[in-house]
Amino acid sequence: MNALTKATGVPVFVVATTNTMVHVYRDVQSLIEAREVKPDQLKSIEFFDVNGRRLVPVLSDTGALTGLRDSGSPPNAAGVQQRLYTTRANLASSVDARIAKHEPKVTRDEALSHLAVIEGRSLPDCYVLLEPIFSHSYASAGPIQPRHDGGWWHNFWAH
Repeated sequence: MNALTKATGVPVFVVATTNTMVHVYRDVQSLIEAREVKPDQLKSIEFFDVNGRRLVPVLSDTGALTGLRDSGSPPNAAGVQQRLYTTRANLASSVDARIAKHEPKVTRDEALSHLAVIEGRSLPDCYVLLEPIFSHSYASAGPIQPRHDGGWWHNFWAH
């Protein structure tokens, strides 16, 4: 199996096993540094790269996520694309419930306009389209230090 180091520059998708949530990270290092993935979440999420490879968690002795490695399965770009399309459809179908629980109120059309249309797109294109809402922003001064953007649209669609 090919191990992926923390420094790999390949974008990563984190998808709920129920296809109801997605996050994207510019690389494995940014995923690790975000410290958002908790040990109790690992059974409910899966990791994929933009080449369609399934990635499996590498854990510390305490169960903390320390990296990702190639699962050894052949890449399945079409399968990952379908997972992303299904997740997007599930998110769109939840728009009314999301509007009800977020302030300030937005219209259905406004909310849906912030949900990228990814059907028919390659995985790298899906990453680019999802990145503005489903990623985190990163500080650029000095050593790269991630910070959770927590932007309103990110929280609306991703949390």
